[in-house]
Amino acid sequence: MNPEDIRIRRTEDLDAMKALCVSAGLDMAEGPLEGVVVAYGAYLGDKLVGCATLQFADGGHFLEYVAVDASVRSRGIGASLVAKIEEEARARGMSDLWAKAKAPVFYERIGFRVLAEGERGPKNLDTCQTCPQFRSTCFPAIVVKPL
Repeated sequence: MNPEDIRIRRTEDLDAMKALCVSAGLDMAEGPLEGVVVAYGAYLGDKLVGCATLQFADGGHFLEYVAVDASVRSRGIGASLVAKIEEEARARGMSDLWAKAKAPVFYERIGFRVLAEGERGPKNLDTCQTCPQFRSTCFPAIVVKPL
């Protein structure tokens, strides 16, 4: 598979995105994805192999539902998807892009900053602390990137 074989485009297939997120190990709530303003998918042929969304929740926009199929990781797909969401965020007048990061190192590589201990982000990003995976199998961080 060549990187040229991957096509990134807007998508409305939230069911396929949720399935990809679950298979990538993200802890997902029951029911459909919520608050999605715009979604991008990375496709290998007709197969969704990556996704990212701009979500609206609690009065703010956030990067959410970022996942890449294990078979195509480390090829820049995740970074390309996040770049599309950054463009969307800028177009909506956002000055910062916030996210909960299950893999903070990935986000740091693409220009995000991990909040230091005691620093606070938007309140809806604090929900990780009530998740059963918190600090057992998942070590999330709140990240932000100035746009």
